[in-house]
Amino acid sequence: MSEQYKTIKKLDIDKNTIVCYQGVPGAFSEEATVAFFGEDIKRVNVKSFEDVLTTLEEGKADFGVLPIENSSAGFVSGSYDLLLNHDVSIVGEKIIDIEQCLLALKGATTDDIKTVYSHPQGLLQSRDYLEQYPWQQIAFANTAMAAKKIRDDGRKDQAAIAGKRAAALYGLDVLKEKINYSDENATRFVILSAKKVFLEDAKKITICFSLPHKSGTLYGMLGHFIENDLNMTSIESSPRKDSSWEYNFFITFDGNLSEENTKKGLEAIKKDSLDYKLLGNY
Repeated sequence: MSEQYKTIKKLDIDKNTIVCYQGVPGAFSEEATVAFFGEDIKRVNVKSFEDVLTTLEEGKADFGVLPIENSSAGFVSGSYDLLLNHDVSIVGEKIIDIEQCLLALKGATTDDIKTVYSHPQGLLQSRDYLEQYPWQQIAFANTAMAAKKIRDDGRKDQAAIAGKRAAALYGLDVLKEKINYSDENATRFVILSAKKVFLEDAKKITICFSLPHKSGTLYGMLGHFIENDLNMTSIESSPRKDSSWEYNFFITFDGNLSEENTKKGLEAIKKDSLDYKLLGNY
């Protein structure tokens, strides 16, 4: 519970800090890493989102970066479940604007393309543009990894949806800029640590809990937010793997673990939950 968390004045970041992200150079996760930590830290890239968390747990990195939510496509599938299943905490966040672009080999045109690769979020964010063409859409682990595949395969009938940073890194042409259907397209990334710490001026708290499959249980739980004057900013649910028709609820609200109303609210929520986990104060 909150007693396990230690208050700190600032995150311990210097030129020797190691930060882990999923994907390859040019990924939006790398962009978020640089935006939050700066260029001078050491960056480590891994294959999967889960690899980010295991790298942290094994002490091979000081911080990790994980995408949680996109403003137009919603929550990133599986990210919250990973936080539930690993012993890490959220210590910060970074929101970056996402501009999806259509990338291909130099000299290729849209008439050449038959197949498009990207992360599922990249495909989803660009669905209105993609519907104009009969291209096969194939989900890939990461937008920048899709761009790297296009370069490595060397085929003009393949394209990737990724950012301009990836195009520059892998020597690809940008056939079309900003193909995401929403002009306000941004992704929220969370900064993770294996340490149970929170900044003294932290303003957001994310928790997870599950409830019995009974009428009124969620309504009763949400009452604790009202009673303790806690402003809830988002709620997401995912099915529990060990019990049919029961769900894990992931809720973010305004608050700081040092505040009395926050402590009181969290105690009440924990008491009424089947399972409860504090994911971080940031």
